[in-house]
Amino acid sequence: MRRIDLAHRLDVSEETIRLWEKGAVQPSPDRLPRLIAVLSLEASGWQIEDKAPPEELPALARQLREERVALGLTQVAAAERLGVPQATYAGWETGRAMPAPHSHPSIAAFLGLSAEAVDALCAAPFVVDRADWPPFGQLVGGVRERLRLTRADLADRVGVSARTVMSWELGYRRPQPHQLTALAAALSVSVPELLDTLPRRAAISALGDLIVRRQRELGLRSSDLARLVGTTEPTVSRWINGHSRPEARNLQRLAEALGLPYTHLADLAARNGGLRV
Repeated sequence: MRRIDLAHRLDVSEETIRLWEKGAVQPSPDRLPRLIAVLSLEASGWQIEDKAPPEELPALARQLREERVALGLTQVAAAERLGVPQATYAGWETGRAMPAPHSHPSIAAFLGLSAEAVDALCAAPFVVDRADWPPFGQLVGGVRERLRLTRADLADRVGVSARTVMSWELGYRRPQPHQLTALAAALSVSVPELLDTLPRRAAISALGDLIVRRQRELGLRSSDLARLVGTTEPTVSRWINGHSRPEARNLQRLAEALGLPYTHLADLAARNGGLRV
């Protein structure tokens, strides 16, 4: 598989794959599970679980997690008791999948319930508690409820982590443009519908606009870019928002990290009030 093939499978740039291979940056938590799956890496001893709050999980998933933790078992050990692969068990416990009827008796034995009780847990209505969420979260949560999608389900469709979906719904973060397109497709709504519920963003500097666009193209987080430049993430944020200007040596490192001509970045920085030397 070529780098470009892997990049397409993971929805990142080829440059991002190269940076992972060099060890310059690490895959983000939402990319790592997909990387493992695409490359068919052996991860049988890993805990494939989301850190989603229990109230976000379906009733059966909550009971499986609580019982496993109470027994002091890893997911691998719990899967062995139930006679299924760890990935299958992880899907049940994180709410990504519901067990088939033939698995209900073994789950009933594991939880100390009747088969009928397990049947009822699997058939429980799907409810998303979206009280006090911002308008964007209200829309996404409402559609998730109608489609019976957990945050993990939606995250899989969009190519992000369940924690990222939670941050969007609660208003802590907003989706990037390419994520907004994928989210609209996953929820079968239009991009304008989603945009109408998002608060208007304050204008950023010309240099900041370029930095943000290149970060998206390269699949770099602000923390990755800060590490490559040799500065801090808050400093990068100040550059982006026009609150400060990079010194010449930092601008050179920034140009190298983003794969852009130094002169172009220097020109944009100068428009923002001059270049510090």
